[in-house]
Amino acid sequence: MTSLRRLLVVALVGTLTVVIAVAATFSYRAGLQEANELFDAKLAHSARVLMSLVDEPLGDVESRATGDPMVISVWHGDGSDKDGDLISAGGHAYETKLAFQARAADGHLLMRSESGPSQALAPLVAGYANVAIDGEAWRTFTLRAPSGLWYQASELSDIREEMAEEIAFGTLVPLFVSLPLMALMIWLAICWASRGLLRISTEIEARAPDRLAPIELGRVPKEIQGLVKAVNGLLARLDAALSRERRFTADAAHELRTPVAAVKVHADNLRTAINDAERSESQQRLDAGVRRMERAISQLLVLSRVEPGAAPMARDAVDLQDIVARHADDARAVGSEREVTVSLDAARAAVSGDAAALDGLVRNLLDNAVRYTPAAGQVRVQLASADGEVRLVVEDSGPGIAPEARERVFERFHRELGTGVEGSGLGLSIVAQVLASHGGRIALDASPTLGGLRATVTLPAG
Repeated sequence: MTSLRRLLVVALVGTLTVVIAVAATFSYRAGLQEANELFDAKLAHSARVLMSLVDEPLGDVESRATGDPMVISVWHGDGSDKDGDLISAGGHAYETKLAFQARAADGHLLMRSESGPSQALAPLVAGYANVAIDGEAWRTFTLRAPSGLWYQASELSDIREEMAEEIAFGTLVPLFVSLPLMALMIWLAICWASRGLLRISTEIEARAPDRLAPIELGRVPKEIQGLVKAVNGLLARLDAALSRERRFTADAAHELRTPVAAVKVHADNLRTAINDAERSESQQRLDAGVRRMERAISQLLVLSRVEPGAAPMARDAVDLQDIVARHADDARAVGSEREVTVSLDAARAAVSGDAAALDGLVRNLLDNAVRYTPAAGQVRVQLASADGEVRLVVEDSGPGIAPEARERVFERFHRELGTGVEGSGLGLSIVAQVLASHGGRIALDASPTLGGLRATVTLPAG
């Protein structure tokens, strides 16, 4: 596993090393340029000093047709030992790098320094020149005096490179030597800066599995606040999901306790029945209990699917006419035993939403209407689309719902007393959840024609 701190230290120290190396290159080139300018100026100055000192005495030497050149003794230092002191009481070791010559107008050598060669240091042309003599590179400045004599001051070029190296090394060696200290300081700074991240990771690691409270942002660095907010969002969603699971478990336990107990009793009665009449009655009650338990389980599953925070619903084009027609046929089959009439007036009505959820909405509305309608009663279903909305109206001739109870019926497991109809109390809760997720609404009032309940559902047209 890659360590973020180690990666930062390596990247920073590596970058710093490269920067120092590049700086060393530029420092060397700048030092060499400055050394060239400095030593070129010194060469010109030396030639002028030489001319001012010896121009007149050399005039006598030049007047002779023959004669050996004058040789000037200079101090012989040793500039090869760079670890020693280049400065002494006698002068500077780099003085041995200098050479002088004076020549007549015709090129005849009149004077030279013993530190340089006897051959011409450079062509007799005023100005600077680079010349190779005996395998060594010389930088020469040539000056012509008003008397016509030529004066040349020359210097070995390696002194310039040596000085540039000394300048570059003197500047950058301390930086390279201090790299380990800089690496340590960078490491400590990164550790100090990442203490907030370490605190967060330690806090998350030490949390109990059931502790899903958000992480405090008080001492979290700004750079990772987005990450912490994302983790808090994940914790909130996880907490909501676990709450839904716990609620579903509690709802299932609450709703299934009675039908399971009833099925158990009826099964025992069926097993201990002493005649066919008791056995038939127990069988009928057992079947009814199973159907009730089956309906409760189905309603619970539908509710868990449509409640807020569950898996995202599909958004497809759904034709409500097909759904309403299919459930109207089912309602007729169920109501035929009690001679309940189900009439349908449905036009094409397309909405955008989840087909399964909308199927549950229509099924629960029609199922409630048929079950609460007395024998020989009526159920009327109307579906129409107008003004960008789809309207579904379900009316029945049942007892209806009192105005003060019309809000309570949308609560889970709420059933009005005195109706004599078994149910789970989840049907209208499912309807409300489906409408909330589809941007729809429902209104309950009394049916003006049938006298029972009228449920009006409105959905945006798709």
